[in-house]
Amino acid sequence: MTSKPDSAPATGPLANFTSTPAPDTGTVSSPPAEPLLWDEYGNYTAAPGTEYPFSISDIARTTASLLGPGWMSEAGFWGVTGVVEAPRTQGTVFELTVDYEGDLCIVYEAHPRDGFPDSPNLPEGVTKYDQGVYLENASAADGLDTLAERSAAAIRAITGRPPAPTPS
Repeated sequence: MTSKPDSAPATGPLANFTSTPAPDTGTVSSPPAEPLLWDEYGNYTAAPGTEYPFSISDIARTTASLLGPGWMSEAGFWGVTGVVEAPRTQGTVFELTVDYEGDLCIVYEAHPRDGFPDSPNLPEGVTKYDQGVYLENASAADGLDTLAERSAAAIRAITGRPPAPTPS
């Protein structure tokens, strides 16, 4: 009885290549070194793209998806802001941005025809100020989902809209 070969013989540049396993040295390799965050002069030098795992525009996009069908988002320049727009409004947009104090703000100007509540019942940890509202003590360490959930709750309160139904 002859056995069928597992594969056809190699041809081309790899025809004479043979695989040899690496010798077992008995040592375990260490994980890759963490990048240095400080240079020899004491300056903070995090590698580009490693300092923050998401941008403000990511928060806006996730917020819009939590608000439900018809809500849209768009990134601002360089992703440092994000706009969330409600369906069926007269042009009210909610711009997520970070102010000079580091607060995550939702800036908006309500149009009277939108019918938003005059005095919205804001969620705990959301404070009104002259340009909109801000999320108290919010930071990137809270995570994308938490910041988007807090932003969505604030926008629901501002607009007087209930949470979107969850698909079953």
